[in-house]
Formats: sequence, structure tokens, C-alpha cells
Amino acid sequence: MGGPLTARALALVRSAAPANFGMVMATGIVSIALHLLGMEAGALALFYVNIGMFCCLWAVYILRLGLYPRDFFGDMADHARGPGYLTMVAGTGLLANQCALLLGRYDLACGLFWLALAVWCFFIWADFLALFTTDRKPPIEKGINGAWLLNTVSCQALVILGCVIIDHTSWDHETAFLLLTALFGTGFMLYAIVITLIVYRLCYKPLAPEALDPTFWVNAGAVAITTLAGSELILRAGESPFLQSVLPFLKGMTLMAWGFAAWWVVMLFILGFWRHAARRFPFVYTPGYWSMVFPMGMFTACTIMCSKALGVASLMAVPGLFIYVSVLSWLCTFWGLGRFLWRSLR
Repeated sequence: MGGPLTARALALVRSAAPANFGMVMATGIVSIALHLLGMEAGALALFYVNIGMFCCLWAVYILRLGLYPRDFFGDMADHARGPGYLTMVAGTGLLANQCALLLGRYDLACGLFWLALAVWCFFIWADFLALFTTDRKPPIEKGINGAWLLNTVSCQALVILGCVIIDHTSWDHETAFLLLTALFGTGFMLYAIVITLIVYRLCYKPLAPEALDPTFWVNAGAVAITTLAGSELILRAGESPFLQSVLPFLKGMTLMAWGFAAWWVVMLFILGFWRHAARRFPFVYTPGYWSMVFPMGMFTACTIMCSKALGVASLMAVPGLFIYVSVLSWLCTFWGLGRFLWRSLR
């Protein structure tokens, strides 16, 4: 029995989706949202689950790189799968935030920051290089999905983590805040470019239910994490003359990002109803469903921090509801993951 089981496990490693770290992203942000709302027991429970996910996935990715390098690097030139590698950056960054916020382990958070930055530096350019230079150019309706917005998500994850750990580093604060603000703007520009292509694809190309995969939820998640990154910078403005000088810009961009995130959340719920209720497309677990959990948790967390940063207490009515939607969606997707693994190994 060990032989077939090992073969099945290796098959799972070989076919592992680059976006699998989406489960670490989703678990991390739901945990942080629970922490921000004072629900510490749930936040800690998800934190320990996330440590297990993080370690297992790094082992899977390293095994896949060592045993199946052609598959690992081949995915980078795949328009639909390649951007998924950037979930490694955001997942690592959110686990680092959990270490800092839940345990006060800023030393671990700093170490994970450098790991996330190294992975970001490799994939943010290597992936685009592979996509730009490959001869296999699919039509836009097959080649683009919400995973492309992980370029924005990965940038903003580094901005948020940098703001959290900056007081526990030897960095020059003015230089660090300038670079973090530049990275914040880079993420915003990448969003503007990619979301234009996605809306073009949705408006001008036929949309079958199977084509509307859960990665399109990153349309909302990317602007939600942009809101959180902007809020973190706004809240640190009193410590930096540079941030003070760009504070109106940060407030305007942050509010715009929150508003667009709210619009996308409603639109995606409507599209989900069309896909599953009107067109009766079945729910079948794929790693992409973590891309649906992530925006729920991120919209909850970013609204809390946006409320603090802009001084608008009435916004707190939103996370009070969305935290339950986030936890329920996490539980359903985690159950789907367990069922998928059980069936695959059997």
C-alpha cells in the first residue's frame, strides 16, 4: 500500500498549483481580522493552523522544484497559472503579521519579511519575463484571470509588513517610508493596468460559467489589501515628515481603493449567484476557492483599519457582519480541501 500511496502523494506534488499559498493568505487574514475585532481564541486557532499550512506548502514547493523542475518553471510561462507563485509572497507576509500581532515575535516577523522580499524580487520579474517572451500567447479570455492581480497583492503585503516591523529594525525611517510608499504606488499602478484587461475580457468576450473561476475574487482582494496598506501608512504619518507631505494623496487613494473593493464585493456576489444558481455550475474544490476567502477576510480587516485611519467610526458596522461571512467561507473551503486530499490519496 505504501507504493501506491507514495505515487499518489508525488502526483499531488507534481500537479500542485502555484497558487496553493492562497490558503495561507486566506487563513492569515481571517485570523488577523478576528484579532482586530478582539476574538483572540479564533485568531490563535487559525494562526496555528496557518503555521502547519505554511510549513507543508514550503515542503511541497521545494519538493516540486527538486523533483519536477520543468513543471515548476514551466508554470511561470503559463498565463493562467504563473502569477499564482506570488501567493508565496503574500502568504509569507501575512504569517509574519500574525507572528508580530498575535505573539509579539517581531524577530520572526523580520526574518519572514526578508524571505518574502527575496521571493517577491524573483517572481515579480521572472514571471513577467517568462510571460513576455514565451511564444505561446493565448487569447485574452483564456490567458487572464484574477490571479494576475496577485502582483498588486504581493506589493501591498510587503508594505503592510514593513509598517508593522519598522520600529523593530535598524532602518532609516524616512528612507523606509519613502520606499514603502513607492511600493504602495507600484501596486496601485499594476492594479490599474491588470483590472482594465480583466474588465475588457468580462465585457467583450463570451463568459461561460466555468470560465468565471474563483480567482476573479482577487479583483476585490487586491484593492482591499491596497486599502489596508494605505491605512497603515496613514496611521504612521505622525512619525515621518515625508508621510505628512503625501498624506492627502494617501487618504484619497486609500478611500478610493476601499470604495472600489466594496463595489467589487457586491458585483462578485451577484456573479457568483449567476454562476452557481442561475447557471447551476457545481461547487468543486480547487485551490482557487481560497482566492474567494481571502477578499472576505481582507475586506473585513481593511475596513477596520480604514475606519481608524480616516476617523470614520460608522464603517465599523461592515466588519461586524463580514467577519462571520469570512469565517464561514474559510470553514467551507477548508472542508473542501480536506475532502479533496482524502479522495486524492485514496
